[in-house]
Amino acid sequence: MRYIDYAECTLCALTSRLSELKKFNRDSEESVRRILVRVTSDLPKGRSIMFVNSFEELASIVGSEDPYSDEKARYEGIARGMLVPRLIGMSEVELVKVAAAANSVDVAMFNYVFNEEMLIHGINEEPVWLGIDEPRLADVINSASNVTYIVDNAGEFAIDSLLIGKLATHSRVTVVARLKPYETDVTYGYVRDVLKVNGVNVVTTGNRYPAFLSNEVYDKYINGSDLVISKGVGNFEAYLETGRRHPNALFLFRVKCNPLRRMLNVEFNKPVILHSSYLNQL
Repeated sequence: MRYIDYAECTLCALTSRLSELKKFNRDSEESVRRILVRVTSDLPKGRSIMFVNSFEELASIVGSEDPYSDEKARYEGIARGMLVPRLIGMSEVELVKVAAAANSVDVAMFNYVFNEEMLIHGINEEPVWLGIDEPRLADVINSASNVTYIVDNAGEFAIDSLLIGKLATHSRVTVVARLKPYETDVTYGYVRDVLKVNGVNVVTTGNRYPAFLSNEVYDKYINGSDLVISKGVGNFEAYLETGRRHPNALFLFRVKCNPLRRMLNVEFNKPVILHSSYLNQL
């Protein structure tokens, strides 16, 4: 499944990148042409590669390796200053629910535009449960001695950090982050510097691509984990795209596009907690 919907995923990539050209005041005819060429040339390579490579083209046009660095710092500051203090003392199950709801941060997409109020006011929204329920989630967490946690956007990472700290009190935790900047995702360097939790190992994908696209990362860190917690739409779609099937993986994200809404039969922009067993029914 390289694309959930070939046409709409392509349209989403173009919407994101062309909106970003305007955002960063680089929307010249030549810049638009470069994005169009990069997207169309990478279509046969699959959704994840197309999105990452077109972002790399955008970064080259803008002249910044990390065009969203200031925004990411602001989102993390909001979350750590306004949200994290409200979450201290929550159970792991409660934090999983908040981590799913906090997946609102993102670049502009087709039919989805983020604003900071969505992060501030959306964290208490009840998620949709797919393939798992709340009592079983507690059992899944408590029985996992080895957890791999794949991170996503800034802002929500502040909440991920709380959950990772809780998990580390009873499990070995490996956190996987992209080495190089991609959209509003936190990077390996940031995670390594900020996440000061004893017993947590922070590793890198080695590039801009999502963890599930790397055979080395999957075989070394993910495949043998008792529990995988994967954040965000991009990581979920990369998992679908590669055809990987982990027996005990949780995907925490918001349904930010219509192809996902149709696939999962979930209301647009609802947070989701999806267990990998659910995918066998699709």
